Amino acid sequence: MNILVELATRAKEIGGVRVYKKSVERVFSALLRSGDFWEIVDMADLPVPAASGIVRTLIERGYAFIDDEENIRLSQKGLDLVRELGIEPYVEYVCQACEGRGIPFYTDIDFYREFLQVTKDRPRAIRDYDQGSVTPETTVSRVLFMDSRGDLRNKDILVLGAEDDLTGLAVALSRKARSVLVIDIDKRLIEFDNRIFKELGIDNAEAKVWDLRNPFPEEVLGRYDVFVSDPPETLPAFRAFIGRGIATLREEGGVGYFGLTLRDSSVFRWRDFQVSLTTEFGVAITDIVQDFNAYITWDYHPETKAAEIAPVRRNPKGVWYRSAWYRVEALPGFKRWNEPIGDEVFYLDEEGSTT
Repeated sequence: MNILVELATRAKEIGGVRVYKKSVERVFSALLRSGDFWEIVDMADLPVPAASGIVRTLIERGYAFIDDEENIRLSQKGLDLVRELGIEPYVEYVCQACEGRGIPFYTDIDFYREFLQVTKDRPRAIRDYDQGSVTPETTVSRVLFMDSRGDLRNKDILVLGAEDDLTGLAVALSRKARSVLVIDIDKRLIEFDNRIFKELGIDNAEAKVWDLRNPFPEEVLGRYDVFVSDPPETLPAFRAFIGRGIATLREEGGVGYFGLTLRDSSVFRWRDFQVSLTTEFGVAITDIVQDFNAYITWDYHPETKAAEIAPVRRNPKGVWYRSAWYRVEALPGFKRWNEPIGDEVFYLDEEGSTT
């Protein structure tokens, strides 16, 4: 058996999630660049349980070890193996100006500065609602990206269940949308948005408390041009949240934006997500910008499964949790979905670990 296949098989047993030869190769490549586990997760683009399973397997087989400062290092045996297999260190050619998004956040510098100013006392992310805030640069870049795709100016826009990033507030601050409705279960965020709208005299935007487990009322269905969401990443939860968003689109050509990670989902699950989008809901995937969304490590990280299963106790020092930015477009005959969502869709499965 190929050594990488053998290591992947063992890593699957330890981590409890699907990995394959390529996954092990990516961890080896990352280890040639960094000994920080969270940076390895980031560079390898793997769910935390998968990366942890691979690292633990390499340690078990003598290819790696953890030093006194909790850095993961390749042993001489490991170095000999990567040399034999021709594995090279991880390389990155990300544009520093746009942080790899293709959209420099400072393009509209006045917009960026206003967003920073009005959100300086924003509510912090809390575990109760599985929150994690992206950087301000990410939020501003989202709005600029939407504008570049013709999905902002004079559009009716709905932001559902993702306002911990204050994307709805940023859309409203652009003063380019025809209307903005923000719905979220967190009353703190709703009150914050409405206060800013009132202070700045933005009268075409409002925020409402809403539990997305409940179906939307008729006046919300088929009313919007664009929706933005950040769905939980089990397949049932993803289908429910994105189906709910698609139900609000007015007509074919309507657009949805959302993030998907490779930190709480594998490429195997991405395939399932994409099949659901294209065959079940009848939308086309027009854009996937990898690592567009950079998240600030949340205060409750030490309490998560990710921290528990990591091979080291050291917490992340910088940005390590990122997600891709998806854009989908509704095609003729697209399907709306507006059924009640049961609590069972929010279960923490084998790939998810950051809740």
